[in-house]
Amino acid sequence: MTGEGTVISTSNGSATVLIRKTSACSHDCSECSACTAPTFETVVANPAGARAGDRVVIHSRSSRILAISLLVYILPVFLLIAAAIACEAFALPSLGAIIIFAFVIALWVLAIRLTAKHMRTSNTIVDIIKD
Repeated sequence: MTGEGTVISTSNGSATVLIRKTSACSHDCSECSACTAPTFETVVANPAGARAGDRVVIHSRSSRILAISLLVYILPVFLLIAAAIACEAFALPSLGAIIIFAFVIALWVLAIRLTAKHMRTSNTIVDIIKD
């Protein structure tokens, strides 16, 4: 998966890049105001030697994006089903079910935080766009 952005700053082989989101409907997000944050910053590896102000092409492995999607959307469903089965198997009262549910949510949040931390450094500048 590739995208484009503008380098804001560089430091120690990495770059902070400002990325302008585009909507799924191919319109400018700022035009319809459907997006709450039409731009975001991310830190990426900078083997191309881009400098502040350069427009760049950023590459992310699609497998990482799919893994994040599974983590965010599918894992909670499986965790909640597992929690329900555990509550039924051990005949837990309502308080026990609430405790298991809280534990499952905590595991999910931890998994997202660990994955997000790893994802920050997995993107790479592959090209500098010449105007």
